[in-house]
Amino acid sequence: MEQEYKRMKILFLTAAYWPAQDGVSVVTQYLAEGLAKRHEVSVLATRREYPREEEHEGVKIQRIEAKRSMWTCIFQGEKKRARDYIEQYQPDMLLVVGIQTWCYDWFIKNLDSLPGKKMLMTHGSSCLGEYRVWPKIKQIRVRRRILADLIDVNFERYWKKYQKALPEGMAKFEVVSYLFEGEDLYEYMKRCGLRNSMILENATQDFFFDRKAYLVDESKETVFINVSTYEERKNQKMILRAYGETAQPGTRLVLIGSRKTEYYEELLEIKREIESIDTFAGKIEMHVGIPREQVLEIYTSADVYVSASSWEAMSISLCEAAAGGLLILSTDVGHVSQIPGVQLFETEEELKGLMREACRDTEKRRKCGRLSYEYAEENYRIQRKVDLLEEKLIEMCDGKKALCLEDMV
Repeated sequence: MEQEYKRMKILFLTAAYWPAQDGVSVVTQYLAEGLAKRHEVSVLATRREYPREEEHEGVKIQRIEAKRSMWTCIFQGEKKRARDYIEQYQPDMLLVVGIQTWCYDWFIKNLDSLPGKKMLMTHGSSCLGEYRVWPKIKQIRVRRRILADLIDVNFERYWKKYQKALPEGMAKFEVVSYLFEGEDLYEYMKRCGLRNSMILENATQDFFFDRKAYLVDESKETVFINVSTYEERKNQKMILRAYGETAQPGTRLVLIGSRKTEYYEELLEIKREIESIDTFAGKIEMHVGIPREQVLEIYTSADVYVSASSWEAMSISLCEAAAGGLLILSTDVGHVSQIPGVQLFETEEELKGLMREACRDTEKRRKCGRLSYEYAEENYRIQRKVDLLEEKLIEMCDGKKALCLEDMV
């Protein structure tokens, strides 16, 4: 007999959501859709090129215009429309996804005036560096770049002030979730005395566990893959150059990004240069904005995941690669060192060596891929994350210990 549980009205505020396919979008989507099986769930997201409103997999989606000003660093857009929607919806639980977003910045000052219990779901932070306003001011010169200099000064001033205000703002939430213990934001808030934390790691779709790339098929080509936004921080240039100099016959490099950027155009130019070399023996594919179904199809033949990012919080793509049993080559960023079997590198020369080894040492691919797969099996299943989040929300909503799913049937 099914026991009673509280059916909640849950509202996510998020800068990115379906059909966008970046890491935050994918994570927010599987959590929202998982909760929607038992609760009423809506999402308020950034509009971009998407419709104002629609419904997907049981989740109602509303979208508003919001964009950070390059001059002031402040978000501009439909703030009143967003607030009106929140107050009209009257959620039991208001889930804010990420800091450094309009979702956090617009409402943190008056968070208590919004309806519902509040939870902040962080996805790392890029604003915890050291900001030096006065040195930037001293660099200003009366010359053609004075406008750029003034923007740099404002950038330093804004993020220094933002960082200082974070502990007070994040303390307003009943619960703040972090991706893993040891991440910079988690450690910073712990030093500031915050005690409202929980760990909610990323997870991956069950589909990826079916790949089992550690069962190496030596008769097929070796496919290297990277799924990331095309931007400087992801450093696909290093991956391209390393592959260009090490590519063996029977290998392929596949890069996948959500949209065209200036950095993407620079990558295309490097690709053309590599392919014009007579001795180049590999294949390079670059995809932009392809459907999720096509991304998953490419994964069915992928063997090695390569990440050269200069910064990550907890990359969902690396979680997916681990679940697929791929050999993972990565810079030491975010949570990656926690995944058994990952091969770390710092320089382009080190990456070249690892790519060569991946092609010739199939036993290493088997061993490392299986280690990553077994870790993912224990840590990256979606249903476990949905259950954990639901339990926490029920506790917040009515103050009672939540029932786990096994108790509900």
